[in-house]
Amino acid sequence: HQVYSLLRRKIEGGELRHGALLPSEIELASQLGVSRVTAKRALDDLEAEGYVERRRGRGTAVTWRYEPRLIRAPLNGMLEGLAVMGKETRIGVLSFDQIAAPKNAAEALRLLPGSPVQRAVRLRYLDGLPFAHYTSWTRPLGPAYNANVLKDRSRLELFKTLGFTVVEVDQVLSACGAPPDAALALGVSPGTPLLSVSRTYIDQHARPIDHLIGLYRPDRFQYHMK
Repeated sequence: HQVYSLLRRKIEGGELRHGALLPSEIELASQLGVSRVTAKRALDDLEAEGYVERRRGRGTAVTWRYEPRLIRAPLNGMLEGLAVMGKETRIGVLSFDQIAAPKNAAEALRLLPGSPVQRAVRLRYLDGLPFAHYTSWTRPLGPAYNANVLKDRSRLELFKTLGFTVVEVDQVLSACGAPPDAALALGVSPGTPLLSVSRTYIDQHARPIDHLIGLYRPDRFQYHMK
């Protein structure tokens, strides 16, 4: 089942595209350290569910077509766009803690290095597939800002409830190779090119209250502007 699940995730996630050839039973068994019987059973199950087609002498080819529904986030009306994306997708919280602010977060939040911040690591899904990995550092907002509420409410709504209205967003678009932790969460190989978004939220008192680094799979997320 583990071999079957691993291959199915790679097919559904687009790593193994339509027409791609899978390793042979012998190769798969050697790569994953399982018996040939186990490898054969996993490939048979994938074929039975329509993911692959097995042909004698030709190998096993992917027949499932990966057609992701891309998220398009507009740059105009950014706050409204972020709110809409929050309603159309699902978020999962991987970790939440209070730490000493690293240099990049301290500079963005105009804090002294080592000042306490609340760090959240989250993963955003569309149609059950992860497309964005977020790490955010927030000025301490108290116990009402915690992992449980982040699962059910958008951060913009939560900030407003706690008395902080976001009136400006300072955003930088770039690109990077996927670091190991984000690669694992997003289902890609370390070093895979990702869209990188650095975003700082500024409140009604012209004070930065939150700094976020978002890493996006470009095959599932695009920024669209006119």
